[in-house]
Amino acid sequence: MTVRRLLFLDSLGLTAYRWQAGGPHAESTFTADSAGLEAFDEYLNQRRTSLFYLLADVAEEGFQIEDLPYVGGGDRREMLQRKLSQYFYGTPLSMAMSLGRGKAGRRDEKFLFAGLTGYPQFEPWLQTLREAEVQLAGVYSIPLVLAGLIDKLADKTKPVLLMSMTRAGLRQTFFDRGQLRFSRLTPMATGMIGEVATACGTETKKIYQYLAGQRLIARDAPMQTLVLAHPSHFGIIGDRCESTPERQVQMVDLVAEAKKHGLKEVPADSRGDALFLHLLARRTPAEQFAPAAERRPYRLWQARVALNTIAGGILAASLIYAAIQMTAHVELANANSLLQTEVDLGKRRYNNMLQGLPLVPIGYESLRVLTDRYDALAKRSPGPEPMLHHISRALNKSPKVDLTKLDWWIASHPDESPAGGAAKSSAAAGGPAATGSGYAIVKLQAQLPLSMVSDHRSQLDTVNAFAEMLGGPDIQVQVLTLPFETESGKSIRSSDASGQVEPPRFILKMVRKL
Repeated sequence: MTVRRLLFLDSLGLTAYRWQAGGPHAESTFTADSAGLEAFDEYLNQRRTSLFYLLADVAEEGFQIEDLPYVGGGDRREMLQRKLSQYFYGTPLSMAMSLGRGKAGRRDEKFLFAGLTGYPQFEPWLQTLREAEVQLAGVYSIPLVLAGLIDKLADKTKPVLLMSMTRAGLRQTFFDRGQLRFSRLTPMATGMIGEVATACGTETKKIYQYLAGQRLIARDAPMQTLVLAHPSHFGIIGDRCESTPERQVQMVDLVAEAKKHGLKEVPADSRGDALFLHLLARRTPAEQFAPAAERRPYRLWQARVALNTIAGGILAASLIYAAIQMTAHVELANANSLLQTEVDLGKRRYNNMLQGLPLVPIGYESLRVLTDRYDALAKRSPGPEPMLHHISRALNKSPKVDLTKLDWWIASHPDESPAGGAAKSSAAAGGPAATGSGYAIVKLQAQLPLSMVSDHRSQLDTVNAFAEMLGGPDIQVQVLTLPFETESGKSIRSSDASGQVEPPRFILKMVRKL
């Protein structure tokens, strides 16, 4: 895992820390002279693989708020860069932070422009970092870190002034609706708690007047003031920084906050340097001041980490896939082995069955050929199914026709009559019908409804229509008997000799060449 190191820069110099899960641990302190910069360069060269975060606590800061038209893409970048050049000319350590869009009018976007105006104080250290080609993640300031702390301390809907102490002095940071708007550092001569407490009471009045003059808060409106300090200093600070109707002072326990955020070595006084460095490592702000050129090695490191992560993911996926395939191969091999065992067992059973059968005067191969020929002949032998299916479809379409009897036989000639079972047995034995030269003949007897007894024309039409449905390209249909007598000299009767009325009956003959 890549080691993270924190560089804390103020007016006294630069201190390097090695961050661990329990908090930062000081390693070295460097002064801004040639000896200190040379020692800092040696320190960097020995730790080139680490990630470096530069946290600045300086008085030379600038903050500007402006509403700009909402644009995107390249136009947005050019507009913000132009504004940063106007506000912070001469320093590349600047940034623009979006505070959201308005809800009325053209819905302009509000920006906070911030910059570290004392660039000469940063330039030697940045130059050393640049020459060492270390991975600088960014340049940050105390107000950016405090923006991540204020969410847990105060109500976001109200303006809040947060007073905090570092070895550089007393810092006053103003937040409106949880967003950073302004910050100011007041250097202390001695850093004693009495001096800090006096400055706290004085600076809160000045900041309140400044914010009211800039219309960042309404005049005479109450403003919550939080003082981040050690519990042992609450009494001293409270005596010299009293609450008023405009400034509602509230003490915040620095030790409790340090424990809450996982800092193992809690501060011994009211200075929050260790807590701010710890927060920088744990909750690194999204915004920072360093230009792209200063962060180029860090971007290359990010690309390298991303490629390694992708390569690791591909390798892991390949290993998983290989493991799945190996498991499938083992399962398939086991299945094949089991199947082979079953085949061998089946062969043994088959051979045992053959040995138990009586001997036949023909060999196995000849017997197999004979049975295959028998199956082929059986499949080629015609059956009544095709004709019966055809008749069924015609009956479904003719509801007035009622089938009473059906005879089916195979003959070598269309006019041949059935001779018992001789024709069928001849076909099954491989006679003319079996070879495809015979005819399948169906004699169909049917009757019509009793209501049609006296309607001879309807009887004739129904019989002809049914015969036409039975006919086809390879089927010839012949009407053998009509429901009534059509020869001259015979009377048309609809009853038998006893005088009982009978349904009209007719007989058809169907012939199909095989």
